Order: sequence, then structure tokens, then C-alpha cells
Amino acid sequence: MEFTLNKESALAVMRWLRSDRLRSHVLRKRCDIIAPDPAPLKRWSKNCLKFEGNGLPEQLCGAPVSVAVPNASMRVRTQGVTSTVYSKDIPKNSFISIGNGVAISSPELLFAEMVKGLHPVQALLLGHELCGTFSRDALNPFNGPISYGLPPLTSVEKIGRFLDEAKNIAGIKKARKLLAYLNDNAWSPTESVIAAFLRLPMDSLGYGFGELVLNPRVYKDFTAPGAKESRVPDALIAGTSSGFNYDGLVHLDVDPIVSAAFEMGANPGAHAAEVALSRAIAEFRAKAVDDIRRNRELALNNLDVIPVVKEDLYIRGGLDQIAMLLIESIERKVGHSLVDQRRILKNKALAKERYRLLLSLLPGKHERNVQVGRFIYGHPVAEGMDESSECWIEL
Repeated sequence: MEFTLNKESALAVMRWLRSDRLRSHVLRKRCDIIAPDPAPLKRWSKNCLKFEGNGLPEQLCGAPVSVAVPNASMRVRTQGVTSTVYSKDIPKNSFISIGNGVAISSPELLFAEMVKGLHPVQALLLGHELCGTFSRDALNPFNGPISYGLPPLTSVEKIGRFLDEAKNIAGIKKARKLLAYLNDNAWSPTESVIAAFLRLPMDSLGYGFGELVLNPRVYKDFTAPGAKESRVPDALIAGTSSGFNYDGLVHLDVDPIVSAAFEMGANPGAHAAEVALSRAIAEFRAKAVDDIRRNRELALNNLDVIPVVKEDLYIRGGLDQIAMLLIESIERKVGHSLVDQRRILKNKALAKERYRLLLSLLPGKHERNVQVGRFIYGHPVAEGMDESSECWIEL
């Protein structure tokens, strides 16, 4: 059986193959579209696209399954499958062979075909993932495990070349417009969320700070005891010395200390438990010290990098406060007022809509319905779904 997956189905498979379970899989074998063929069966049925026979878990199939076909006559006309016809005007090698007769959309094509149904912030999150070093979980992209330290699948430049060559892909004009706001080298989902809001224009619920540089390596030009040779802030606003660092749970993670303390309490006098607790406390302290030194060393480099913590994002107005600190930082250093940014921060209706969108993109058990788009980060919204349903959470 052979077929080509695209859109949401391709994204799920791509994430599965980039997960920590299978991160050795290299998504580099480019190919043209593989025409659907149900052989050894004579025709397609609703059970044909069970993925186990192709080496993929059945849970990825979802509904509907999205497939790409080379012409209209080859549409897979069966329940639970939608077909996209790519008969012409698509660059060669726009797909990736993953073996066993299955191909998926290339990251460049995936960006082009997905952004039509996404809010601009969501589109940038997808682009950051494709051009960055992390991957969300295939089955639970919000609350599932994140894979870090991966080689990027593509780049802003490669997506741009693809969009220049491609024609007649639904949503390609929107993809070209959004590409201007996309950055390479995002290292984490939450960093990506903050960067998207800072980068996008105000009419897209962004703050309109302009071009960003994600994870630039800053080499020290000072001498300080214990200083590292270089530091990497999460983002700097291009043309300024202002930016942010997101300090997530791993920066001050108390769970190892709690676990070690429980273990020592359950086994009083056990040397191994005492050693584990001491090690957990030492590692926690070392990380806290390193974060303080990082901020200090960046300041010595004349950089005003604002620390952002998880709690800033979950409270109403928290990200707006970070934006205001950036405004004041830039104004102080550059010497002119950011009038438009200050104006949008005073708009309560925009602030409410921005917060609702922000919250829907963060981990946790909260509402995922965002009225500004029909899709929730690449997952289609079922007709008539109740906004408070758990299905909004566990996509």
C-alpha cells in the first residue's frame, strides 16, 4: 500500500519521527508525490489507512486523514480521508519519503499548505518548529513531551525559495506574507510563542517590535570571575540591545529535590538517598547561580535582556507587562518614543483577545478555542464542538 500524507497528517508523522523515541530518523530523502495505491487490496476502504503496516502507530491516523494525490482521478474516495490534488505548479522533490511506500509533505510545502487555516501567531509557531531545534509531541502537541536539540528541518531562506517556485497552492499568498515575520533557530515552544507575539504587527495581535534575532551567541567583551566565554539570550530585537530570556521550569525545577527528600524520608539513614538529595540541591543551586551570572554578564555586555518566567504568561496582562518593559528599555537606549506600541497596550479589547489567544497556545488544561481561526495549531476543529470540552485540551 502506498500513499502520500499532507497537511495535519504529515505534521503528526513528522513530529512522531522527530520525537526522542525515534530522533535518529533522518527526514532528508526528498521525492515527488507517491500516487495512492491500495495494493494488495483492490480498492480503498475506511480501514486502509491504518498505519501499523507502514511502521507508524495507528493513533496518528486521526480523522480525517489528509492525503496528497497527483490528479483528481486518484482522489481517495473513502470515509475519513480528504484529498488534495497537486497536479502541476509544484516544485520537484516537494515531499519526503519515509519508507514503506509512504511520503509526507516537505517542511516547505507543509508551511505553505497549513498557514491558510491558522492565525498568524499560530502560523509562526509552526514555522518556528520547522526552522528550529525542537519538536512538539505528535499525539498531544500542547501537553505532551517536547523533543529538544534537533537539527532544523528547513530554514526561512529555503521556505522562501519554495514559495517563489510554487504556484496554485491554496493560501500561498498568506504564506509569503507571513514568511517576512518568521525566524530561524527557535529552541523551545514557549520561547517561540513569546517571539511570535513580539514580532507580529499590531493588527495580528502582536506588539510590532520588528525583526528579532533568536538565540544569538553573545561573546563577552569583559573580564569577570567565573564568566563564561559566551552567552545566548533567547531573543534580541534587531537594531537594539533589548531582548528577553524565558526561564522555564527547568531553570528552577524543584521536583528532583522533592523526590529525593521523599526517598530519604522513606529510607532514613540510607546513604544513597542522602547523596541523591545533596546532589539535587547542589544542581538546583548551580542552575540558579548560573542564571544570575548569565543576566549579569549580558548586562555587562550592554544588553538589556528581560527575564520572563512561566507565571508571567498565565496571568492576564503578564505578557503585556513584558512588552512595556521592552518599550521602556528601547526608548531609554534609542531615545525616541514607541507611540504605537504604547497605544495598543492601552486597548483593553485587544489585550483581552491577545491574552485569550496566548493562553490557548500554552500547556495546561484550559480552553483551546480561539475565535480568530478555524484551526487550533494545525488540528481541525470539529463542527459543533463545545468550547469547554476536554477535546479542546487533548488534541
